[in-house]
Amino acid sequence: MSQWPIDWRATVDEAVRRRKQENLTQAQLAALAGVSRPTVAAFEQGEINLRFERVIAILDALGLFVQPGRSDSFQSFVHDARNRFAELVEKLGDDHLSRQPRGYSEQAYAISDIKDPPTLTRLKDILSRAPKTSGWTPFWVPTKDSIKPTFQNGSIECWLGRPEADRLFTDPAHADFWQVSREGSAYLRRGFQEDGPDLDAGNFFDLTLPIWRTAEVLRHAAWLSYELGSGPDAGIRFSGRYSGLAGRELISWAKPGLRFAFDDRYRSRSDNVDLSTLTSQAEIKEDIGAVVARILPPLYERFDGFVAPDTLISGQIAEFERNVEDFR
Repeated sequence: MSQWPIDWRATVDEAVRRRKQENLTQAQLAALAGVSRPTVAAFEQGEINLRFERVIAILDALGLFVQPGRSDSFQSFVHDARNRFAELVEKLGDDHLSRQPRGYSEQAYAISDIKDPPTLTRLKDILSRAPKTSGWTPFWVPTKDSIKPTFQNGSIECWLGRPEADRLFTDPAHADFWQVSREGSAYLRRGFQEDGPDLDAGNFFDLTLPIWRTAEVLRHAAWLSYELGSGPDAGIRFSGRYSGLAGRELISWAKPGLRFAFDDRYRSRSDNVDLSTLTSQAEIKEDIGAVVARILPPLYERFDGFVAPDTLISGQIAEFERNVEDFR
């Protein structure tokens, strides 16, 4: 009889550790992997009689398995996008603002059920027509030669932080790097707005900006899903990462009209957090607030266990929706 070719117990233990590190419940992991919660529970108990594809789905959802040769793997896409950004900034000084040296956020998504991927030229045209959101729109398609998007290894790529470019703003928050693939995967890296000229860079983290930034990217994902012909109930996988959090104090700054009183000082004791969920075009359109509300708690919890009130998120989402264009 052939033996299992890997250390099964060590694999299961690492998967459990990774799930807890990412603050996912078994039910949330099941949703991401597209399996049932009992399947996740059985896997974590060391059950070896599970269907192989379900084990792979669980490991894939945790970033522990990238299938060889699978060019549309979401993890592979995000990994390659990160490497591409590192390549672009390699020759810049460690403190160059285009590196987003003190901290940054990542938002990425993958749309499923795209039956007829567009050409890169058509995809660029589609992206240029994205509905406007508030402020600095994610996946913005500039037309200026020095920063306009280019084609790179089957994706459209844009880096607003090119040091040789003629740019009005040179702070980290206006140095976006993004990629979007023909298959409906998208990656955005953006420096913190709090590290601009108005605050002491590296010391603060705004309460409301994550709500708006997450909602903007989810809205973009739903819109692109619709444009590419994916059904309203087809899955949209979202992942996010915040890095450079350690030592920052949570403040209410970006929305001067919001009178939010903290009952204590909340500081982040860890540097990073990873976020994820599985949603759909229909859910984003019908109740984007619920999607945002289940994504962000692990981020806020990094700040001495802070719990964002439901009314805070719902109020900010209501304001957000008054300031965006509908996509149909």
